[in-house]
Amino acid sequence: MVQIKLKLCSTLPYLRVKIVLMKNQAVNWIIILVRPIYFHYDALMKLFHYVHCPFCVRVRMALGLLNIPYDSIVLPYDDEKTPIDLCQVKMLPIMQFDNGQNMIESLDIIKKLDQTNQLQMDLLDQEDISLHMDNLLNEIGKPVHNLCMPYWIYTKEFDEKSRRYFQEKKEKKRGPFHLLIQNKQEHLKNLAPILVRIQKNLMPFYLKDKLTILDIMLASHLWGLYIFPEFQFPPQIHQYLQRVKSACRFQYHEDFWRD
Repeated sequence: MVQIKLKLCSTLPYLRVKIVLMKNQAVNWIIILVRPIYFHYDALMKLFHYVHCPFCVRVRMALGLLNIPYDSIVLPYDDEKTPIDLCQVKMLPIMQFDNGQNMIESLDIIKKLDQTNQLQMDLLDQEDISLHMDNLLNEIGKPVHNLCMPYWIYTKEFDEKSRRYFQEKKEKKRGPFHLLIQNKQEHLKNLAPILVRIQKNLMPFYLKDKLTILDIMLASHLWGLYIFPEFQFPPQIHQYLQRVKSACRFQYHEDFWRD
């Protein structure tokens, strides 16, 4: 007679199932990995976010890396009521924790989620590193947003109403979107030396030999460039971003293609 016992040995994103075969007092066992079906319950944390937003992408990457299940709620960009009702300000991401607490500010959310400091959040307590990252992301932001915003609004994330709202709001700061595209070579030229500097600091992750919060911050601000037509990252940076993607189980547009 053969007895089969199943033992769950770990949690998301895979269930590690130990199958014990017992016959004539001899014990043999094998381990298999199975992908679970994700069920959504009201008790799950809820992430209110925009797909294109790099600060929202930060939180999504961190949730993936930390294996934390959550309800993903993509808000239309012109929805002012929901974030104001939740946090008194139109700002995303908003994480609603299972105790009902609502929190804004991506790094504060990630710090609360990362209870074992897997991402080395304390790196940002070092003034030189914190200042370096602030300056780098500010440098990246202008050319990336000038290149990508005119294309983001034609993804599935936007309908005609939210597209018009986004464009009118952003053009007040950046100018007409059609001129941003006409001047794309200027923005690409401004971006090129920034990417060169980034490459020099890959070890193979940013300034470190393992993935940290610095990579979450950097990768989330670069990711939108994948949507810019015909743009190609330098191979080293593309490979770096794919390492981060794999570790974080990140799929940029998965909210639109999920079953």
